[in-house]
Amino acid sequence: MKRIFVIVLFTIFCLGTTVPEKSVQASDKELYNVHVTFTSNGSPVFNSKFTIQNLQEAYEKIKTGTITSHDVNSAAWQAVEQQKGAYISDIFGINPGIKNNSENTESILRNMYTSGAGALVDQLNGHAKDEPFHYPKNISRRYTDNSGRAEVATEAGINGVFDNDGNLVQLLRVKKNSANNFSVDINSTTNLFTGKITNLSSEMKANDNSYTVELGEPLTYQLTIDKSLLTEDLPLAINPQTNLIIDEISLPYTQVPAYGDIISLQTLGITSDNSINPNASLAVLKSEIQQKFYKNILWGYAVTIPKSEHDVTVTIKAHLASEVKFESNLQGATTDGSVTPMEFVVGDKDLIPDTLFSMNIVASTTTGTLDYSMPTIRTSGINFVSVNASGTGLESKNSYILGYEKGKQKYVYGENRWNPVTSLEDIDLSTVQTFSGGNQYYLGGTSIPIPVNTDLFSFDAKKNRKVNESLIKFLGLGQGKKYFLYPVEGKGLEKQELYFTVYNKDSRTLKGDITSQTSIGNAEYEDYSINNLIPDYRAGTTEYNAVMSEYKSHNPGIKIFVEIGGIVIVVIGVLVLIYKKE
Repeated sequence: MKRIFVIVLFTIFCLGTTVPEKSVQASDKELYNVHVTFTSNGSPVFNSKFTIQNLQEAYEKIKTGTITSHDVNSAAWQAVEQQKGAYISDIFGINPGIKNNSENTESILRNMYTSGAGALVDQLNGHAKDEPFHYPKNISRRYTDNSGRAEVATEAGINGVFDNDGNLVQLLRVKKNSANNFSVDINSTTNLFTGKITNLSSEMKANDNSYTVELGEPLTYQLTIDKSLLTEDLPLAINPQTNLIIDEISLPYTQVPAYGDIISLQTLGITSDNSINPNASLAVLKSEIQQKFYKNILWGYAVTIPKSEHDVTVTIKAHLASEVKFESNLQGATTDGSVTPMEFVVGDKDLIPDTLFSMNIVASTTTGTLDYSMPTIRTSGINFVSVNASGTGLESKNSYILGYEKGKQKYVYGENRWNPVTSLEDIDLSTVQTFSGGNQYYLGGTSIPIPVNTDLFSFDAKKNRKVNESLIKFLGLGQGKKYFLYPVEGKGLEKQELYFTVYNKDSRTLKGDITSQTSIGNAEYEDYSINNLIPDYRAGTTEYNAVMSEYKSHNPGIKIFVEIGGIVIVVIGVLVLIYKKE
């Protein structure tokens, strides 16, 4: 009897925490399921609380001008006028009899919330109740899941999404006959834009709104603008982050430098040190400026979207570059205030794999600006160490070619592109790029010597450089390819491919934090016996794949399994001996 009672209770609990995938009827209001993925510049916003409130009543009053005398005489209306020292009609452009189009109405609602007039919106909206988002399929867990996903049931029409502090995040237009799936980036102010990257596979996804790509890989963005914004021509600014280079836009555009023709040290917040040699001072300033520019915006692209009765899609073709070179005039580096011509290189040695490269869209409307974040991209890499045949020491002066395999076709890297080959054994080395120890390589860019680690307690520059000759670092590789190294010069190396994969993807730690797992910080072929020989080895951060004469796998999981197996065998043997003695 007790068992039956427990089963019944469990069934009731399951039914109570599951939301059906159809419209929900509550008294005389018809509700529709809304599914939202919350992100912040491409990273999922997990374990966070959001609410939704249907604002259709306030929206209709502002749009049609059917604001009542009760609204005008309300305490909320009077409080805003007293606080702002002006009439509501002058502040927000609303009043009985004043009509607005759809675009203006949504902008007015956003402006009212950001201006501290949320109580007035609540008055116009009839003090509608807000509803909390919850885990997909589980109404009792009122926060987003690990991927930033959550759902809620609400009425059709304009709905406001609010964060846990009551701030408006975004307005959503919920439709009756629609799946109502939305992506909401908490840094965007509108859902009237829809952006995606169309030419990348799902294997390259770091999360739902971010991809891990190769440097130089073609990227095709598509931006769709809702027709409600296009009652007039719409000025648009496309702002890619530094090393994200725009190659082509499907509409006429103008490139606008973010810093103008002259770069001022004062604007950048950098102070020139005139106490040192002028040439040395310029070198230091150049390095500081290049670091400032990295993760920033160098150019914006001005586009005008023509008036339309339909949604408009703009195609943007781009790529991620290892370095960006440009010339400008620097002001503030000399005591006389003159300008100094200078060439800058952004990226290069400042390039790091945890950078999320974004492309922000800014639209200028008659009632303010709208911001939207396109999906982000990132890159990754991998590290190798050449080990001697005995596995006890390092091997220097080994060289390799880099390739990848797709189906039965192999490609090798040379002249900044992938070239198909029929045979690796007969390859003409003058047509490919060779990669040698001691260097960090940026795919499609330059290479730099691996720096010595001066943080070591027993730092020895000569010894450090000698060890570095056995190391190779790659940065700028993408996710989803079956890469390989193939030896072309070195002691005791077998002519065969060493296959490896590269990744940079988000995951959740045991504490519940979102973190990025990369192939740079997690070696697949690891040899613990030589890790202490590598100056910059850091477990989980900078790990090295061991390349040996027979390319034996040094996967730590396998090694641990073998060690544990050995211990178990020894323990069993001891127990057997004890048993026999008894």
